[in-house]
Amino acid sequence: MPIKVDVKKCIGCSRCVRECPGDVLCMDPKTKRPINKYKNDCWYCGVCVIECPVGAAEMEFPILIV
Repeated sequence: MPIKVDVKKCIGCSRCVRECPGDVLCMDPKTKRPINKYKNDCWYCGVCVIECPVGAAEMEFPILIV
């Protein structure tokens, strides 16, 4: 799962959902927080992380390059 959202930090502004160029995120109607709707389609661009005003979005890369 490339994108992790800390639901305790998230304010539900949906900026990450609106700005995602891959349309990977959507708002969960129950929690009013973003969720991955297409986990394997993430481009790892980091727009969601940059756009989050409270730092709730975190990028989780699939591999570690050293």
